[in-house]
Parts: sequence; C-alpha cells; structure tokens
Amino acid sequence: MTFEQMRIFLEAAHFGSFTHAAERLGLTQSAVSVSIKKLEERHDVSLFDRSGRRLMLTEAGQVLLSEAERIMRDVDLTIRRVESRRPLSQSSLVACTGNAYDFWMPELAARAGSAPLDVDLVRGTLDEVTAWVMRGTADVGVTSAMPSHPQFRQIHIFSDRMILCATPDRERMVTERVTWANLAEQGPILWEHGDLTPELVAALAAHRLEASRLAHPTLKLSSSAAVTSALKGGRHLGFVPERAVGAQIASGELVRIGTPEVAVRYWMFALRDREIGTLAARYARAASAAPDGASQAGAD
Repeated sequence: MTFEQMRIFLEAAHFGSFTHAAERLGLTQSAVSVSIKKLEERHDVSLFDRSGRRLMLTEAGQVLLSEAERIMRDVDLTIRRVESRRPLSQSSLVACTGNAYDFWMPELAARAGSAPLDVDLVRGTLDEVTAWVMRGTADVGVTSAMPSHPQFRQIHIFSDRMILCATPDRERMVTERVTWANLAEQGPILWEHGDLTPELVAALAAHRLEASRLAHPTLKLSSSAAVTSALKGGRHLGFVPERAVGAQIASGELVRIGTPEVAVRYWMFALRDREIGTLAARYARAASAAPDGASQAGAD
C-alpha cells in the first residue's frame, strides 16, 4: 500500500464519496475509483459497501481507516518536527483536534493582528494532541476538551456550537418544531464520531436521551465535513458545528432545524513553564472579529 493510496482512501472514507474525494485531491473520479479498486484487489478485501446511495465502510475499511489516520498523523508530525529544526525557524508547532484544525485555526492564524501568526499546525486526536504537548513534541495544543492535568496551563480562546441541520426539503418533512423533548422522534440523527462526540453525548444525556438510540445504526462519520456532505443527501437531520456549515446555511443548501444546540468551547494549553498568553490573546481577538462572532478568551 502506497502513501498515495492511503491518502485517497482516507478522503473517500471521510466524505463517503469518490466524487468528493476526487474534488478534494484534484483528481478525476475514475482515478479515485481505480486506486481504491487496486487496493482492494491487492489485499483481497472489500473496503466499501457500494450497494446504497452512499459509500459505507466495511469492517475491513473501518480497521484501515483507524490505522491509516494514525499513520498519516505520525508521518505529518514527524515532518513538521524535522522542518522546525531548520535554521532561523522560530514558529510554534500547534497541535489541534479535528474541528479546530479544519474550521478555525488556519483562518485565524492568517487574520490574527497586523501580521500573520508564525505557527505550524498539525492535526490529531484528543489523546494524541495531549500526549504531544505533554512530551514536548508539540509546543501548544488546541482542543475542545479542557485539559485537566496539573502540568498544563489552559486558556479559553473561542467558542462554537453544534446545531441541528438538514436540507430545506428534509425540513419540510418535519411536522412540528424540533426541541430536545421531541428529538428522539426525528432519528436517526447524524453527527461526527470524533473530537466533539463527548460534548454531544453529554448534552443528550442531560436531556434524558440515549445517544445509542438516536445514532444511525451503520453510518458512523468521522468528521464534521463528512456529516455536512451526508446531510446534503436530504435523508437525515444532523448535528454539525455552526462554523462548519456557515457557508451552506448562507447559500440555502442547509437550514437549521429547531432549537437543540450544544455549546463547544476551545482551549489553548501548554506546559506551565511555557508562556502562551500572547498567542492565545491574538487567536481570541481574531475569533471575536470573525464573521460568525465567536467569543473571546478567558484565562483559567
């Protein structure tokens, strides 16, 4: 298996579509399809169930997804750390969980103050980001879960919220205003099975709802971008970070459904001997000036 095949597989798995994967990678749809087919033939397994309207991972595909994500994150982080040793390199390596990396940090780094922030971003899971910062592999972490370890200093830098969305056509099928009280009647509900899952599951539990009964029985999407793509199919409602679907709501492709929402706060943290106040403040100012009006930071 080559890194290129792995990269193509990951895009297809994240978006549940060869077409979306091709668009993301700048390839043709047939090139993506051929790459996946060769991978399946080489290892004599089926990675995707192609029987429905949407690609779904098989058991073998789920195993490959987990391992391929880990491998690619490790490779990326190794490259970043090597490059950080270049002469005159003074940038900070900032490790982020998925939604912070996908929808917040690159844009905010570019707009923070009079000059772009000199940071290098890397994407990882919550456990990976925490471990990288703890052992000094990354200088700073940004996650949606406040780190509780006493060796960390953390600062709240911006906020988001998960909202319930669907296509306008799917909205017309909803016969009453959706609230937490009647949410179970609208299932199955889609959401990402990733770094924001704990916040959503906690919110459901607070409203006496069981996540396992609301979740789609087989469609387990690994990113908010994949959820957004699936919602455009018009069959489901789904929880998505508001920042992730801002463009789709503005264009009318998706609409907000009812009142359920889940607050999400993002934290910047580092070992206590590292000063992060200035960096955190610049990100907070950039977030508060963003069009979607994220909140400013507060030190913990």
